[in-house]
Amino acid sequence: MSWLHTASSFLAISQLVFLACLYSVYFPRRLISRLIVLFSICITAYILVRSDVDWPLAVRLLLTILATLAPAVLWVIARCLFEDQRRVHPGVAAMIIFYMVIRTIGLLSYGGSVPQDSTFLYLLYFYIPQWIMLFLACHVVYMACRGREGDLVESRRQVRVPFAIGMGTIVGVIIGSGFFQFGGPQLDTLYFMVIFGLILFVNLAMFRLQNDAPQLIQTAIEQPRIAASTVPTGTVSRHDQQLIDRVLTAMRQERLYAEPGLTIGDLAAKVSLQEYRLRRLINQAMHFRNFNQFLNQYRIEEAARRLRDPEEEHIPISSIALDVGYVSLSSFNKAFKETHGVTPSVWRTQTDAQHFASGGQGE
Repeated sequence: MSWLHTASSFLAISQLVFLACLYSVYFPRRLISRLIVLFSICITAYILVRSDVDWPLAVRLLLTILATLAPAVLWVIARCLFEDQRRVHPGVAAMIIFYMVIRTIGLLSYGGSVPQDSTFLYLLYFYIPQWIMLFLACHVVYMACRGREGDLVESRRQVRVPFAIGMGTIVGVIIGSGFFQFGGPQLDTLYFMVIFGLILFVNLAMFRLQNDAPQLIQTAIEQPRIAASTVPTGTVSRHDQQLIDRVLTAMRQERLYAEPGLTIGDLAAKVSLQEYRLRRLINQAMHFRNFNQFLNQYRIEEAARRLRDPEEEHIPISSIALDVGYVSLSSFNKAFKETHGVTPSVWRTQTDAQHFASGGQGE
């Protein structure tokens, strides 16, 4: 069994090294590549700490801390790959710092072992961090799957599910082995084989998308922006321009954007266009990364105009938000502030003040 245990760990580490080298060579000095290298190091550290080697205490502590860091690193990677609004919420950042500090203190205090003398210490140093790590792993899967339907970057859309299944399960194995403090060579061998299989699965998926990989990495490193116009920029063929005109006409004249829950499939059906072609047109010709961003351009434009209109100053902001297609005031406020830098109420107040000042000068 010892040779199988060693062989399985070697196979898993070899795939992790391959993954790290792949991104380091093809996408050097990029943040996403460095994050993937760090993630590979963290998973390798987990494998090493569960190997048959009797590591010195300092080395064992370092390897355990690196393994504990894996869910946080994976969460940041998913954020860079799949979220166009990448600003990390202060609460999430504080949660990551908290669980790492508490887990490190626990490891240093108990020499890398789980405390058995006090239920409170176990809860504080080990159990709470495990639940935070589990939350991060689940949120990674959520981020990968949540935006797939509206994602207009095809390479990113295709890699979402393999990434969620592969990376999320790997971290789940690490967290699960921490929850259940039992094991042995047989169980560790199973862990290593699962990691090997999943990393191999991710590597094969990336190879299948190798022609689109530069676009995926470029999407991950570019700063997202709100498109200034729904009018396409750059050179497009005459046929594509006719298709784009059809889409823009339907959006403006029929106010399709005001339909709550409108999906890209719904829009494709209304304009009699294949969904994959519509995705490509909106992404490559009009430079939107996701369908919600495309819809928000129209919704916010109309809302801003109506909030500026003196004849509609009596209409509640919530009514305008619902009328332009939002299902909640909070989502409207967030999208409006991302576009104009102020909330709808401040926008309306500023407009009223400007109108008053203009009227005063004319008298």
